[in-house]
Amino acid sequence: MKSFRISTPAPRRRSPDLTPVMDVVFILVVFFMVVSTFSQTLVKPLKVSVPGTAAPALSPVELRVLELTETGAVLDGEAVTDLAASLAGDTSKPLSIVAGEGASYQALVDALDAAQIVGIVDVRVRTAGDGS
Repeated sequence: MKSFRISTPAPRRRSPDLTPVMDVVFILVVFFMVVSTFSQTLVKPLKVSVPGTAAPALSPVELRVLELTETGAVLDGEAVTDLAASLAGDTSKPLSIVAGEGASYQALVDALDAAQIVGIVDVRVRTAGDGS
């Protein structure tokens, strides 16, 4: 008798399922389409009016100058002991605080506090080395 040999077929390799990959690609395409349309509608041009050459010249403003040094404070050339009382004279003029090289930070803070107490709203601070 002849023996029959039954051979089992070689297992077929299954190809990977591409459905989840296609879903992700589709979602990304839709996302980028939506984002690109929103970015075009949200960006609006900024209109800026640039002054021409015929603009009137600004007149110089008279400032009250408070100089802070390491020895004390000088307001318009006169030594000051009580900042709030000295600044209370004319609050309509802008105050320019010039901090000298040896001036302490506390002196600057005290001068700013005194200006706020008396109601000076236009306060400019610079160091003694600035040319402005």
